[in-house]
Amino acid sequence: MPVNRSIWLITTGSLLFLATPAPAADASAAIARLLDVGWSNTPQARADADLQLEEVRRVAGSDVRALQAWWLVLMQQRRFDEALKPIDEHLAKEPTDFAAWRAKVWVQTVLKSYPGAFHSADQLSTLLAAHPPTTDAQRATHTETIGFLGRWIGYFGGPAADFVNQDERKALEKKFLDRLPESQRTLLEDARNSVLSRFVEMTDESANARDRAAATARVEKEKTLAELQADKEKLDAREKELEERRTKLNSEYRAEMDEIARQDQPLVQQQAQLTGRANLLNNELLNASSRIATLQQLATQEKSALRQQQLFAEANALSLVAGRIDADLLGVNRLLRGVAGQRTALQTRRVQAQSSTASQIERIDHELAELTKRERRNDSLEKRVSRPSLPSTGKVRSLSAQATALSTYDAFPLEAAKAKLLELLK
Repeated sequence: MPVNRSIWLITTGSLLFLATPAPAADASAAIARLLDVGWSNTPQARADADLQLEEVRRVAGSDVRALQAWWLVLMQQRRFDEALKPIDEHLAKEPTDFAAWRAKVWVQTVLKSYPGAFHSADQLSTLLAAHPPTTDAQRATHTETIGFLGRWIGYFGGPAADFVNQDERKALEKKFLDRLPESQRTLLEDARNSVLSRFVEMTDESANARDRAAATARVEKEKTLAELQADKEKLDAREKELEERRTKLNSEYRAEMDEIARQDQPLVQQQAQLTGRANLLNNELLNASSRIATLQQLATQEKSALRQQQLFAEANALSLVAGRIDADLLGVNRLLRGVAGQRTALQTRRVQAQSSTASQIERIDHELAELTKRERRNDSLEKRVSRPSLPSTGKVRSLSAQATALSTYDAFPLEAAKAKLLELLK
């Protein structure tokens, strides 16, 4: 392989390489561009930063500023789990870099790696004690770092007190103070106290918001229960009204059926009597007609004129009787049709009463079923509303989350670190 050809090994955001160094201007420009394109938390910015990192690896060689730029970008993009690797590589090259140690403590805390954060903070405190400042710039850095450690230890004394052993926290705080000159201990204590004071204020604000939410919830609960009670009374009244209506309809239907039966009973008897009379007259008419035909046939066959005359006379007399029978039969049939018409009218009345009553009762039953469903829904809602619960509004949740977030009390100075690095790249 030619000597001037770069060899790259890319592993999860780390910078491991053997390369022929590029001109300093190219390296600085590539690092500056990484900071520029990656200084956002959008998907496009992430993709651009990952792509630009390849260029930085190609031209920056072993420049520690490339590592710093990368972990700054990863922190800006909230890719904290990825940021630890380049921070550790940075510290391997510059183990006394206060900013990198601060970033490591901060990131480990955000990732809830509390034992690691405690160890890193202890190392940072030790580093401060081992390298006292000699210039104004160093003194400013020391002051800022002491303030950070004070806010950080205060964070675990209040907002995150439930996450760590307080005896260990107190012991670590004592180490911090013991390593500082007497004149600088107030810096750490004031920073710690500022966090605790802010936490108390936010806790009070959260409690007040919770109390207000609870009061609002009580009013809404009472209002809902009152509305449900009013609706229950309304439903009960309507249900009672429908039950009474159904009972009345059934009663009226039975009364109508009884009345129809009462009116139909004599018609049934009359129809039976008239049918019997019609059958009897039919038989008599058939017998008379048969007898007349027989007499007429005998008369036509008779040789004796006298006897023939007698037979015709008897047939004529019987014809008169048959006529009267036929007239009676016509009258009986007319009466039968009248009775049948009355019974048909009663049957129509019966069918109409059945249909009307059934239709009305069906509508009543359907409405009663809907009322039952509504009552069940109301009962379920009443049980839910009546259950004791802590109010959890968006504001309460937001205040609670804010009160326990490290960034509320110590926002990592990404912009300042970026500006400082860009100044070094010039």
